[in-house]
Amino acid sequence: GGQQQPTETKPAFRERLEQAMDPLSKAIPLSPADVSRTRAWLIQAGYRDAIQVNYYFGARLLMAGIGFAAVALVSGFDNIFLLAGIPGLGFFLPRFILKRMIKDRQQRIRLGLPDALDLTVICVEAGLALDQALMRVGEDLQHSHPDLSDELHLVTLEMRAGKPRAEALRNLVDRTGVDDIRALVGTLIQTDRLGTSVAQALRVHSDSVR
Repeated sequence: GGQQQPTETKPAFRERLEQAMDPLSKAIPLSPADVSRTRAWLIQAGYRDAIQVNYYFGARLLMAGIGFAAVALVSGFDNIFLLAGIPGLGFFLPRFILKRMIKDRQQRIRLGLPDALDLTVICVEAGLALDQALMRVGEDLQHSHPDLSDELHLVTLEMRAGKPRAEALRNLVDRTGVDDIRALVGTLIQTDRLGTSVAQALRVHSDSVR
């Protein structure tokens, strides 16, 4: 008889965290625009799982509750400014942290972009197509620039799934929010449309980024 495959279960800590955060996040009335904007921020910070939105809003509400409880225990309910200010600070603290994480990740991607462009030029001049060059560069940068390597890997997966190259590159811009990436994607799309040399355009853009 065939052996029964073990079922994959979530770690106990993560499962408990999801159970705790889900009702907390649902307690905050959110519009679809708020959820969409927050999801875009989380993606730019490197968190692509949809459940991360619940974690984020649950953390904001939890931090506000912790701040309120701390003020109530330390100074009681006499100081209305502390009762309003400390929970408010706790509510907005996860947003400040998320913004800081986005800036740090964008900086890491920006620093790795010139090396990625140089490697792409070498691959293209060696005879590889641009799609294959992006895949090879993503593999080569896995250890030195993991954030950029991860994004290039996603671009490759999208193109393999059948998305046009221009759409996959525009998605790269949305996921990173880096201005240099946006300029590069515009150059690649224009080069592909006009049929000009990709290697020359990449070399010029690499010099400009450096």
